[in-house]
Amino acid sequence: MTAELHRTDLDARNRLLLVLGLSLGLLLALVIAAGLVTVPYKALRPGSVRPVAEHVLIEGAPSHPPDHSIAFTTVGVGNASLLEALGGWLDPTVDLFPREVIEGDRDAEENRRYNAELMDVSKLTATTVALRHLGLEVTLHTTGTVVRQIAEGTPAAAVLQQDDVIVAVDGEPIDAEGELSARLQEGGVGGEHVLTVERPPGSGQVVEVPITTIADPADPARAIIGVAGQERYADVDLPFEVTIDTGRVGGPSAGLAFALTLIDLLTPGNLTGDLRVAVTGTIDMDGNVGVVGGAAQKAVAVRDEGYDVFLVPEAEAAEVRAAIGDDLRVVAVGTLSEALQALAALGGTEVPTGVALPAE
Repeated sequence: MTAELHRTDLDARNRLLLVLGLSLGLLLALVIAAGLVTVPYKALRPGSVRPVAEHVLIEGAPSHPPDHSIAFTTVGVGNASLLEALGGWLDPTVDLFPREVIEGDRDAEENRRYNAELMDVSKLTATTVALRHLGLEVTLHTTGTVVRQIAEGTPAAAVLQQDDVIVAVDGEPIDAEGELSARLQEGGVGGEHVLTVERPPGSGQVVEVPITTIADPADPARAIIGVAGQERYADVDLPFEVTIDTGRVGGPSAGLAFALTLIDLLTPGNLTGDLRVAVTGTIDMDGNVGVVGGAAQKAVAVRDEGYDVFLVPEAEAAEVRAAIGDDLRVVAVGTLSEALQALAALGGTEVPTGVALPAE
C-alpha cells in the first residue's frame, strides 16, 4: 500500500513537472514569436547627441572654434515588434505611432531621399540665416517650389501630389524666393493659372495643370491654392565657403543648431559660455524656429549625455519638461534671435546683429 502511494506521488510530481515544462516552453516560444512578429507601428526612441562644430569647415573667413560645441540631437526610429510595442506602451521614453504617420505615402527609399533633401535644405537655410544675421550678403537661386503639404478641399488637392515641384506659373519660371506666392497674386482671388509641374521630382518630366485660386482664410485678400511649399534651391552665392558634414543623418530638425554653430564659429568668444548646450528645432529663412517631433526622446538622450541646457521649440517645451522633469534645464525659443538672447543670458558671448565680418 505504501509503495503504491509513493508511486502515485511520483507520477503526480512528474505530471506537474511536465506541465510546468510545457508551460515554460510555450511561454518562451510566445516571447520569441512576439520579438519576431512586427506590428504596423514605428517606435521613437532616444537617439544621439552630436557636437556640430567639428563637422563644419569654413574656408575664406576667420574661424573661432568654441570651447564647447553646440550639439544637435537625433531620435531613433524603427519598426516595432509585438514585444517592443508592448514594452513601448509601458516605457515613457518610447513613443509608438502608426507606420503611415511616420512614413506617409513614401516607401523606404523615397523616405530616405526625402529626408536627405530636407537635411540639405536645412543646412543651406541655416547657413543663409546665420550669415545674414551677421550682415553678410547671401543670394539664393531656386528651381521651383516643392509641394510638401496639401490642404483638403482646396484647388491643389484636385490636381497636385505631394512632392510635386511647381517650376513655372503661366509659363514664367519660379526661380527666386517667394516667387510662387507672388505669381499667384496676379489675377487676385479667383484668378485662373496654369502650373508647370515636374513629376516625378528630379525626372525632368513636366505636366501642365490648370488651377483657380481661392481666398486665404487668414487674409481674404490673398490668393492661395492650398499648398505648403518648400523652395527647391539650386545654388547659393556665399561670401566664403561653408561645408557642414552630417554623414547619413537626414531631416530638418538640426537647422537651429547649425545656424547657432556657424555664428559661434564666425564670432570671437563662446556662444554657450561654460555650458554644454544641445539644440533641436527647424529654422526657416526668416529665422523662425519650428517643431521637430521626438523632442521628448531627444531630451532623454541630452540628459543622459550630461548636457547642461537644451534649447527647444516653444511648441514642444511642455512635452520636453514633462518627460525630463528637473533633470535638465530646458529653454524654449521661437526665433534665432531669441536663442542667441537666451544663450547670452546664460553667460554666453553676446552677438551683435548685422555686423559684417572681415574676410580672411
